[in-house]
Amino acid sequence: MKRFKILSLILSLILIASFGLTGCTQPAAEAPTPAPVPAPAPAPEPPKLDYPTRPINAVVGFSAGGPTDVIARGIVPILQEIVGQGIAITNTPGAASATAASGVLNTEANGYTLFFGSEIMSVWQTMGTMDLSPIRDFIPIKLVAEATPVLAVPPDSPFESAEEFIQYAIDHPGELTIGTAGPGTVPHISGLLLEQKLGCKFTFVPHQGGGPAVTAVMGGQVDATIEMVQSMVEAHKGGNLKILASFTNDTIPGLDDIVPIGTVYEELSEYIPYGPYFGLFAAKGTPQEIIDYLEEKMNEAMKDPAWDEYCTRIYLTQIDYSDEEAIEYLTNWTSKAAWLLYDMGAAKSSPEDFGIERLK
Repeated sequence: MKRFKILSLILSLILIASFGLTGCTQPAAEAPTPAPVPAPAPAPEPPKLDYPTRPINAVVGFSAGGPTDVIARGIVPILQEIVGQGIAITNTPGAASATAASGVLNTEANGYTLFFGSEIMSVWQTMGTMDLSPIRDFIPIKLVAEATPVLAVPPDSPFESAEEFIQYAIDHPGELTIGTAGPGTVPHISGLLLEQKLGCKFTFVPHQGGGPAVTAVMGGQVDATIEMVQSMVEAHKGGNLKILASFTNDTIPGLDDIVPIGTVYEELSEYIPYGPYFGLFAAKGTPQEIIDYLEEKMNEAMKDPAWDEYCTRIYLTQIDYSDEEAIEYLTNWTSKAAWLLYDMGAAKSSPEDFGIERLK
């Protein structure tokens, strides 16, 4: 009996301990349900560019019919169709296009007044025309083309070749007159190149652009002109003037009858081809979003088959520079032209005065 009581007591203690342990054991806590991650908010759409809402004015600094005007009238109408607003071309000749450029800079830099410029922009400072730079004062939206200068004489001129013309200028210094688009232009520099390298001498007659210079040679008011081939090729084909030579080392594609002057005078070959650039510029300070918009639309315009056909028809060399590429191109071209003028004694100021480095 005593043993039974002891066993019962032990059994009771075991049961009490078992119940105690069971009571102390807590069920594992469940992990909290994570809060749902909100979906990222959609990126805000960029504000719609409110441009252009009215017609744009593209200013050309030379008379109608000159190379700059002719090229502007090839690309601007295509751009107009893409933009969906009218783009008027306004000719404002004077001071080698610096008058027009100054007028553009004096308007609000809002993209509604643009400048269709050319290589003369690169020598305004050195020539003493105006202290304006294509890089410092303008933003190159797009450089679109280069052109080839040619030497032409009136239809009844006694000269039938560049050799005859240049030999006469050697034998009769200063007697022959050459009409140009103005001091410091490619036609003027090309004539100076002939003088310096071949020993001839001319009298240069400046005009308010290439158009009037071509008209003057067709009418026999000057003995010759040096202008871009696209300004004279139709008159040449029609017998209204005679193109004697191109300032190239190779034949212009499609114009095999025009002699490259570099094949006649080897001493000129390292300096040519020497031709101008053309392109669309905006005043410095124009909002970047407008520059980007115009560059995009110019890219579209230059892909249009009509532009390619236009360039082929008037013997233009297409180029395509914008942003940093355009800056580099303009820097190199400005150095080349400014120092060439200075070295020939035709510039009023040293390019160094304006920080224009002599580049190799």
